[in-house]
Amino acid sequence: MPRLRALSMSVLLTENTSHNGSLMLMPRSHRYFLGCIGETPENHYKTSLKKQEFGVPDQHNLERMVSEFGIVSPVAKPGSILIFDCNMMHGSNSNITPMPRSNAFFVYNALSNQLVAPYGNKAPRPDFIANRTPEPIHPKGGYLAHRSELTFA
Repeated sequence: MPRLRALSMSVLLTENTSHNGSLMLMPRSHRYFLGCIGETPENHYKTSLKKQEFGVPDQHNLERMVSEFGIVSPVAKPGSILIFDCNMMHGSNSNITPMPRSNAFFVYNALSNQLVAPYGNKAPRPDFIANRTPEPIHPKGGYLAHRSELTFA
């Protein structure tokens, strides 16, 4: 992706609570770019949503960002949708409770920002992760009839 011009969307499939490892976000952090040291391994997509070890900020910069932006954890019922800038610092903890937490994640990129060959001579990610033949999304009339309640813990 040539520029950070995309939206991340999380569709909550189960209730997200302050106890079951809901997503954490740093409000306003999307306005700043923080480069990360290190090389991303081949086929990183296979493990990155289980545990992110590459492309993460160092401890000093994380502490600085938390001090400046804080952390919020959206909690909401199943069916709720959370949309945030792709550059917003985000992450989640492991769920150690007996309550499930399942979310479906999508990234919507601007058509003017189509994917290019990967930097660093890596193989492109498969189409189900990074579609290289995008189609525009067109609204199907009207607006959402109902809105889920979203609170921050």
